This record gives sequence, C-alpha cells and structure tokens, in this order.
Amino acid sequence: MKERLLIGVITTDCYIEYHRDLMNGIISQAFKCNCDVVVISPLNNFFYQTDNKITEKEIFNFILSDRFDGFLYNRNAFYGESIKNYIDDICVKSEKPIMLLDYNNHKRFETTTADDCASFEELVDHLIEEHGYKKIYCLTGPKNTLASQERLQGYFNSMKKHNIPYDKSYYDYGDFWTVKSTEFADKILKGELPKPEAIACANDTMAVTVCERLIGGGINVPDEIAVTGYDASLDAYRMNPSITSYQRPNYQLGAEAFRRLYRIVTGKICPKIPDTHGSIRIGRSCGCAENPRLKHTIQRRMKVDESFETRLSTGDMLIEITNADNLNQLIDVIDRHTYLIHKMSRMFFCLTKNCEDAMSQGIPIGNTFSVNEPVRILLDKTAVYRYMTDTYFSSSNEFLDKIRSNKKQPSAYYISPLNYNNNFFGFCAISFGKYPVTYSRLYTQWIKYTDTALKHILDKSALRISLKKLDYSVTHSEETGLLNHNGLNEMFRSRLADCPSDEKVSLTMIELSELKKTYFQCGHSETKEILRSFADILRSSLQQNEICGSLSQSCYVIIGFGESRADDIFYFIRQRLESCIINNGSHYGTAFTMGEASALLSEAPDFNDMIQKAAVNHVHTYSHEDTGVNPQFEKICRLRSELMKNPEINWKVSEISEKLFISKSYLQKIYKQYFNRSIIEELIYFRLDKAKKLLVETDLTVTDISRDCGYTTYNYFVRQFRTIEGISPTEYREQNKYI
Repeated sequence: MKERLLIGVITTDCYIEYHRDLMNGIISQAFKCNCDVVVISPLNNFFYQTDNKITEKEIFNFILSDRFDGFLYNRNAFYGESIKNYIDDICVKSEKPIMLLDYNNHKRFETTTADDCASFEELVDHLIEEHGYKKIYCLTGPKNTLASQERLQGYFNSMKKHNIPYDKSYYDYGDFWTVKSTEFADKILKGELPKPEAIACANDTMAVTVCERLIGGGINVPDEIAVTGYDASLDAYRMNPSITSYQRPNYQLGAEAFRRLYRIVTGKICPKIPDTHGSIRIGRSCGCAENPRLKHTIQRRMKVDESFETRLSTGDMLIEITNADNLNQLIDVIDRHTYLIHKMSRMFFCLTKNCEDAMSQGIPIGNTFSVNEPVRILLDKTAVYRYMTDTYFSSSNEFLDKIRSNKKQPSAYYISPLNYNNNFFGFCAISFGKYPVTYSRLYTQWIKYTDTALKHILDKSALRISLKKLDYSVTHSEETGLLNHNGLNEMFRSRLADCPSDEKVSLTMIELSELKKTYFQCGHSETKEILRSFADILRSSLQQNEICGSLSQSCYVIIGFGESRADDIFYFIRQRLESCIINNGSHYGTAFTMGEASALLSEAPDFNDMIQKAAVNHVHTYSHEDTGVNPQFEKICRLRSELMKNPEINWKVSEISEKLFISKSYLQKIYKQYFNRSIIEELIYFRLDKAKKLLVETDLTVTDISRDCGYTTYNYFVRQFRTIEGISPTEYREQNKYI
C-alpha cells in the first residue's frame, strides 16, 4: 500500500468553537483524501508571556520533522507578533508548503480565507429587518486585520442598503478580547456615547463582555440595547441572555484549505466533502426567542461537556496524580483517568530521554526540545486497553512513524507539550479514531494536572538525591570519597560490636607532611588530584576486613582487626609512590609519616584515644631524596599566589626582590628552580589565563579585556595571545563561548 501523506496543522485553543469547526473540516477532508493528520497544538495562545508559555512553544520544533509533507497554519489562533514570527521562521526553515487558514495576502505563505463581509451584513440585516433597529453601533476587531475590516464593511453595506445614516461615532475598533469591549460599554454607561438601539460585535468574546458590562451598569439586554456576536461559540450561548451570533462556514474553510494544500503537494485535485453554509444562530440578546431544536442540541452538548468536567473537578485525579512518588506510579494513575477524555481512541504519553535522565539525577530538565531528541513512550493506551511498552525512539521522526504504522485507515493525532515553567518533559499525543473532532476544554486541565504531577516527581527526586548527598557528606570526605572522622567513628564502633572481645584492633595513621608545599607548587586542582590518587593507593592496600578514611586533607587512617599491618602498608604505599615518580617524573606530595596504635577489644578502646596514640607513635617516615625545602620557599609561594590573583598589576622584578629582601638574580634563579618558569613567563601565562576566562564568561570587548589583564596596547595583547594559544582572542571566544 502506498504510504499516505502526512499533513501537519499548527494551531492552539482547539476547544474553542471556531477552531473546532476548522479542525473538523480539515480532518474530514484529510480522511476523504486518505491522508494522515498531526496537529501541533500547545494549550494556550500566548496572549500573556510567562516562563511556562515560553517553554511550551518548544513543541513547534516538531515542524522540523522531515516526515511532514506540508502544513496548515492557523496563524490567527496566536496572539502577539513575537510568537507568530517565531512560528513563521520555523515554518520557513522546514522548507515545506505552508497554507495559512483564514488569512489573506501573506508575504511568505499561501492563504485561504472566508468571506466575513457578506456574513456580517446578513447579521446586521437581521437587526434591521426583523427588529426595526436603526441606531446600530458596530464594535469590530483590531484595525490592521482583514477579518475586522471585512466585518466592518458588512456593517457599512447593510446600513447603506437600508438607507440608515451613520457616522464615525457609530463604529469603533476593538481587540477581539475583553479590554476594548469593556471600554466601549463604559462609554455608553457614562454617557460619552449616546445609547444605541443595538450593538453588533465582531466576535462573541466582545459581545459577552459588552452584555455583562451593560447589565452590570443597569441596562437591560435586549429590551434597552440589543447585542449580537459573531463565531457562534458555546460561551456566548451560555450567557444570559444567550447571544445571537453567526455560525461561519469554518468547517468548509478548513476543508477547502486542505484541498488547496493537497493540490500544491501532489499536483492533483482531491475529492471534495459536502459543502456547509453559514447561518445566524438565534439567541435572546437581539430580542428573538430561542430555536427550541437548536437549544436542545446545544444544551445536550453542553451537558456532556459539563458532566466530564464535573468528574474531573470532583474526582480524585489531582490528589492521586500528585501523590505519585515515581514515574511508574504516575503512569498508572494517568492510565486510570484517561476515561475523562471524551471519545478518546488512542493516547501516547511520551517523555524525552533528557527528562528521564534529569529526573534520575534530581536536576532541572531545561526548556528546550529538539525533533532529533530521543523519546520514550511510557503509556500506550486505547479507550479500553493498555499496551505494555518500554521503547526508546532515537527521534520524534521514529515516533511519528510509530503512530502511523500498520494503519488501514487514516488517522489524526493532537500533539500537546508536557511542561512546567522552565522544564520541558515531553508530549502527549491523542487520537479520536474515525471521528473528525477536537479535544475539549477539559483536556487542557487534564494535561495541566499531569504537568503538575511531573514537576512534583522532579522535585521529589531532587529532594531524595539531596538527602542522599547530605547523608553521604556527613560521613564521607568530598575530596577523596573516603569515610571522614564521623564515618570512621561510626564504623569503628559498629565493627567493635560485631567482633569477639579477645581480638585486637589496630589503627595506622598516614600523614602527608608536604601538602602545603604541594599546594603552592602545583595549585589547587592538581593538589586535589594528588589527594584522590593517594586515596586510591590506600584503598588498594586494604585487606577485606580493613576500613580506610581521612581525618583531614593530609591525614588518613586505616583500621584493621587482628595483627598490625603497618609495615606491609608502608612498603606497599612506598612502592606505589616510587612507581608514580618514575612514570610521571614528579615527587610532589610523596613525603609522609606513619604512626600506629593497637588495643584489645576487651579493653573497650576509644577511637579518639587511638588516634592520639598513633599521632605520637611514629613507626615509619618516607621522603623522596629531592624534596629538600629552601628557606625562602614560603616567600616564593606567596609571591606566586599574588601574581596569579593579580596578573594585571605592573609587576617589576627589581621591586619584588627589594620587598622580599632577596637579590634580583637569586630571586629569578630560585623561582625558576621551583616552578620551571621565570617570573615574567609566569606573569604572561597568568594574564592570558585571565583573558581566556573573560573571553568565555563575559561580553567585554577584546580591547577592554586586554586593558583589564594589564596590557598597555591592544596589538601587543593580540600578538602575545596568538603566539601562546595559536589563535586570536576573537577566534578563541567563538570556539569556546558556548562550551
């Protein structure tokens, strides 16, 4: 069988009547043409910008999947030019055909639109011809939109056709929202606008707002002022009085847009679904009586929606889902509550591998999503059956292949993001099977419950890991991973309780005697590495029943039960250290002293007492033959530390030698002897180290950085940087800025 086309739809707020009709038309036409549909649908229209919504828009990266053959883009569903431009750029990047829904004359994409002018004219005709209203105001949408202009033109046409005079005070531009409509109603209530007989609003949201404001101000609707809307939404019909509105042919608009995109993609004309025509939906806000059959149909639909919403709001889903301690428990709860999604046929609940890794580590997930990112299906559920699955897909492309595989009939899936503030978890994909429908408002709340639960699991995971780290830090050394004083004492007492009283316990103390010198000669990071290496040597020297730990950075303890092994431990450590010296050519940190203490368990030995005895009872000392210390060593180390901290200062060797009471020649000699570089060479490297850090971590200009690092001229800095690093400062910044 030939593979079906996959058409993507970019939209939001699918539960709104206008978008619902569009989607029904698109899906019906797609099924007629044997095409699959995937709807990329966040749960908001981005009217307000929050962290959560900024993260939610990452779902649009699905557009970059190479499985799609083209896209229908409901650009009007999104508020704000920033989000529209963001999606526009991704659409262009996809290099796929794009068809805008209900749009006109876009510079980048093909468009399909409906005629709102004639429809709005018919609605105003109703006010004039059925009710005899003459003083009719019009509140249209934003001034720069085609829909607003067409509906306003319909108002003009009707008023002119019936020879009713009007002027600029009779109409105003709104926002298709509540702000401008509230201001418009307030002008009438305050007397700034003479009271009209009727107000024709360009959408239902503004009509509902105007009605509520007028009624709140003491004006009776429709007896004093009649109000009509546009788009025929359920919210408008729920209003008391119910809003008279116009049912646009959005179903046919969606179907026609699909047919045009299909022809662009394939070059063929596809079969057409039956036409539908727009009509006035009579409510009581214009003065008419409601149509009983229409009222029954709408109320039945509202009752079904309300029954499911009641089950969600009064049920235990939120409590159960937020009580889940891990992902497996969460998926079980989700499985039990998928019945709340009316007419759901199939659901895939997917998390990214990045999300699962972050949860296992208890760290923030991040707010980015890539179509090439691995994903895992945690829940594969039909309306009645749950498939057991634990499969990772290397990318979202493979996921799209999964939901379309082995299907005799075309399918339509809605993909919505799972996210919470700055954490992008994954996505949920649902299908309604053979029904060309969309999800309800309840689904958005259902998804938000799961988002909250996922955030709870992330927080619980972070808390568990933090407590584990806290417990570990109480008993272990961070530098070496060995038991610290608390851990050693606890383990010592635990072992005493388990051993026979006639057994002997021995404590061997090893103290690094040149750690301070090691720090000044090697620096902090290399000293930490030396400590870790020394700890590894001690671990490898242990026998099965022995315990090793650190009392401080330079002092280590080995506790054994039975005869003392101090001699064996000493020779083992010395052999390993000398091997390291031969291999690495370095003897830093190799000098140590060893003390010993022992006691019978019947004497109830105290851990701290044994430490004190071992500290004074030296049994071995080891020092490499070349580790003699110059009397001026500490002075030189302090000097090097100052050079490292403040390389930008104009250091002069003559001034330094005077300050340290050392001759200039001797200072230079012993400095190079200890650190293998002259003072000037060290200063150059310290300055360049500081410059590299500023290049990567700040946005300072190269000129400013050269000055902050002590260079008098920009050219000299660049020349010296290129000599040492092999590239220019600008090239270094470009290579390392985002690493």
